This record gives sequence, structure tokens and C-alpha cells, in this order.
Amino acid sequence: MEAKQKINNILWPNDFSKCSEKALPHVRSLAKQYGASVHVLYVVEDLAHHNSWYGNFDPTHIDRITEWEIKKAQDRQRAFCSRHLEECGAYTTHIEIGDPTTKILDFIEKENIDMVVMCRKGKTGSFDMGGLVQRIEAESPVPVSVN
Repeated sequence: MEAKQKINNILWPNDFSKCSEKALPHVRSLAKQYGASVHVLYVVEDLAHHNSWYGNFDPTHIDRITEWEIKKAQDRQRAFCSRHLEECGAYTTHIEIGDPTTKILDFIEKENIDMVVMCRKGKTGSFDMGGLVQRIEAESPVPVSVN
């Protein structure tokens, strides 16, 4: 009989969409079953890397938009986690800036994540499985559960 895999750290990338919320029961169940810590990650898109679609933006304007997005994400994470993750035990919230795929994959390595739980599509997704999820599944060094 194969030994049960130990899961200490679960990553739940969350974009505050309804789909992300649907993964919540699975996150809570795994955290409870394994006594694992949950890491809730929100990635703010780095606007500075875009070409100027509507002209050149002043870098301070981009910084203000990014700061606003981070503050908004912190507030939403705090409210969401206190409402839905209190019974999970240990959880931490994280906010990163950059490309979501890169940041999620880097986070897995940096935080010694044992499992990723994601929803099929994000807040703008209209397909059965979003491109981000497909890339994470293909490149993740740890199991990925897609709900």
C-alpha cells in the first residue's frame, strides 16, 4: 500500500471571481484533512510592461493605479478570508505584481507548495478551461486540482 502524500502547504490562486469561490469547499476540505496551511495568492497585472495602447502614460500614474489595485486586493482578501477560511486554521494572504502564470509558478517553489487548487476559468474567462490554468497544469511541479 502506498503511503499517503503529506500536504503541508496549499496554494489557492484567487482572482475574487465566482469560479474561484467555487474551489473553496475543496480548499477547506484539503486543509482540514491534512492540517495544511492555505496560501491565498492574488496577482496584480503589471501595467508597466504593456506597450502604450492609448498613448504614453506617466509612470507615476501607473504606480498610482497599481497601488490602488493592491489596496483593493488587500481589502478584498482580508474580508473574503475572514468570512470563508477561519475554520481552515492557518492561512496567509499574498499579493504579487506581474504575469500571473510566472508569479504562481515562482510562488510554488518559493513557498514550498505541495498542491495547487484552482478554478477552471477566471473572472474574464469564457471557455471551459482558461489558458492560465492550462499553463499552470502543464508546468507545475506539484499536483494541481482544478474545480
